[in-house]
Amino acid sequence: MNRLEWILGIILVVLLLVVGALSLTFWFRNDRTAVSPPAANSATTIAQRADDIAPTPDYEGRSAVIAYAVAQNKATAWQTDAQLLSAQATWPQGASAQALLQGEESWGFTFYSPAAQKIAVFSVVEDDASLVAEGDHQQTDPVLSTSGWNLDSRDAIQIFINKGGQAFLAEQGVSAMTMSLLASDTEENGRLEWLISLFSLQTGQSLTMRLDATSGELLATNPES
Repeated sequence: MNRLEWILGIILVVLLLVVGALSLTFWFRNDRTAVSPPAANSATTIAQRADDIAPTPDYEGRSAVIAYAVAQNKATAWQTDAQLLSAQATWPQGASAQALLQGEESWGFTFYSPAAQKIAVFSVVEDDASLVAEGDHQQTDPVLSTSGWNLDSRDAIQIFINKGGQAFLAEQGVSAMTMSLLASDTEENGRLEWLISLFSLQTGQSLTMRLDATSGELLATNPES
């Protein structure tokens, strides 16, 4: 199993957990509202109801670059030599292409301290960063060099939507999206990559793309178009 398949597997598991949690939340908030079930295997019908299905968040999202600035302040207060390892965000099920294109969500950032040999995860909601967890860690893979981070989340999603995401949403119906900023393990200098995935709740199909976070180059698509 190659690295992309391994990461995709983890992301799909996380998506299923997030979708399950969101579904329960939505159900309990609307348990007194009767909703007629859609026709079986009708991706088009579900897509038309996406705005009703997608939960309305109680917070305002931020783009990855803006959220990172907030997280970095807390991370350097945690350890002065803190370095970014990864960034992740998940959009709610049923979010429209227009909503996704804003590139704004709450974010999770993982930082590594070489001196302390620890990692810490910070959650950024709106303009506030909170330490979620920390632990001992010895980093062997490349860390991110944020000086080459040119593509913000909205820029990466624009490419993703234009190169297959829009068609996937139209064909597969209600979906949930996740994206991660990672360091490639195929480059000695740890090239920055965006990994973006859509997972259809209706059909079980998925679409994943890897983008160079510096140049915007499309590196891989799974499944291949």
